[in-house]
Amino acid sequence: MSERLLKIESLHAGYGGVDVLRDINLEVNSGEFVSVVGPNGAGKSTLFKTISGIVTPRLGSIFYKEHNLEKVASSRRAHLGIAHVPEGRQVFSSLTVLENLELGAIASRNPGKQSDNLEKIYEWFPVLKDRQKQLAGTLSGGEQQMLAIGRGLMAAPEILMLDEPSMGLAPAIADNIFERLIEIHQSSSMSILLVEQRVAEALHFASRAYVIEAGSIILSGVPAELQDNDRIRQAYLGM
Repeated sequence: MSERLLKIESLHAGYGGVDVLRDINLEVNSGEFVSVVGPNGAGKSTLFKTISGIVTPRLGSIFYKEHNLEKVASSRRAHLGIAHVPEGRQVFSSLTVLENLELGAIASRNPGKQSDNLEKIYEWFPVLKDRQKQLAGTLSGGEQQMLAIGRGLMAAPEILMLDEPSMGLAPAIADNIFERLIEIHQSSSMSILLVEQRVAEALHFASRAYVIEAGSIILSGVPAELQDNDRIRQAYLGM
């Protein structure tokens, strides 16, 4: 039976006393690929920020394995095995590709394996090896997204949280990013928690999925069940 890595129960969180998330219940098990889909403004990014500690919950609990994350400083959560790749890529433009990747290794649980991790990332994203001495700010949008993912992977996480990795990318580039994510998932024991507006792709690749609207999870299940749901087909799949 798979180990449960992440468990969120009855979570309420938001900004300035106003809840964006309401009664969220979600879990991710070891080795799973879990997608969270929904429209703009549904609370998807707030969910990730709450897991990472950027936003403080008002009610509810978040457990990562045996750790109550409410008692773990946000700066320490990456050291537990949680990597958060935020929306908008947010690479360090004035640093080289290699320097960006090396920064990701600061939170690594296995510092002695930094060289091995780097070689794996170069295998998954060969363009990063080709551009390793290039300033990150001069990369294309797709290359910056690959770098942001690579930086998260340098920490050798157990769970990789990806917030809208296709945002602002041409469809062909986004498809390439998704293909690499599948390769990473299949060739490692890493769990992936994906927030994504490209619902068809997010459901296609996931083991399980959650649908969030207006801060609440309205549906969850295996992708085939969600794809057969008339509401999802009409609202998100154009069917």
